[in-house]
Amino acid sequence: METISKQVTQNRRRTWFVLAAFLVIVAVIGFLIGCIFASREEVFDWQIAVYTMVGFLIAALIYAFFTYMSVTNILMRGSNAVKLQESDDPQLFNIVTDLSMAANIPVPDIYLSNEEAPNAFATGRDPKHAAVAVTKGLRTMMNREELEGVIAHEISHIKNYDIRVSSITVALTTFIAGAGTVLVIAGAGLMRNASWLSLGERDDDDNKSGLAIAMGMIAFGAIIWLGGWVVRVIGVPIAQILQLAVSRERESLADVSGVNLTRDPQGLINALEVLKNDSTPMKSADASTAALYINEPRNKNGKTPFITKMFDTHPPLDDRINRLKRLLGEQQQ
Repeated sequence: METISKQVTQNRRRTWFVLAAFLVIVAVIGFLIGCIFASREEVFDWQIAVYTMVGFLIAALIYAFFTYMSVTNILMRGSNAVKLQESDDPQLFNIVTDLSMAANIPVPDIYLSNEEAPNAFATGRDPKHAAVAVTKGLRTMMNREELEGVIAHEISHIKNYDIRVSSITVALTTFIAGAGTVLVIAGAGLMRNASWLSLGERDDDDNKSGLAIAMGMIAFGAIIWLGGWVVRVIGVPIAQILQLAVSRERESLADVSGVNLTRDPQGLINALEVLKNDSTPMKSADASTAALYINEPRNKNGKTPFITKMFDTHPPLDDRINRLKRLLGEQQQ
């Protein structure tokens, strides 16, 4: 079994790998869009492609930096979560405090999400700037032993610096998805406005020049629109694949690390059984944030399509439960 220090070291390396991989994705997308722009010239202009790529990289870094620095506030607002005081839930605060002391990290901020689906996640830049959120459904359904198992799992994500990796991936995934959406909307809007311009009443000379301008705007809008779909169809799935490549292993390791804190595998086993038997969908989770949660928050309708399973950010709950049962059996021998 990996030691905690080894896992932390690997996560620090993984942070740089994830950042580099995402920047390569952004650079390729920017270059492809730049090639679309450059193809409008009579002679293909490589400078346009390169400048577009550099612009995308700069925009991604700026966006990722500001998102990373305020990731807790952004995610808590998106999850409809409110910060709790100790008087709001003394038992939850007691569990988080005890497990934080056991993990030798500062006590993270504690949030409650108004979601009926049982789930939880940790986020932040590092253990000094971290937060744990549980949903109303999880708080209602789980007893103290099960809740300790879940919180220990999330505390492990904080201690092992998983939250740093996940914060960066969330920031860059949302940038890629957002950039694609903005380009599609901007391109469609430009084409629509250009079509209105071409329908205006003018004399013959003005009509010819206006029509030429309108056609140019339509062509430019079509290029922007096409570039947006390139980002959405190619960039977003690749970003999600990169997310799941680093998130599946993290979840299994956090299960084991959490058990090391509680010394009680059965608590987390029971908690995962509760999650497995619940079919309540989460309203606030999406593809960019799914990897944060202790349980895959999407596809709660019972049957999950095979293609969707390929993009799941978590290993199957049955696999995680069986691994913990094997660990429990080893402890009892």
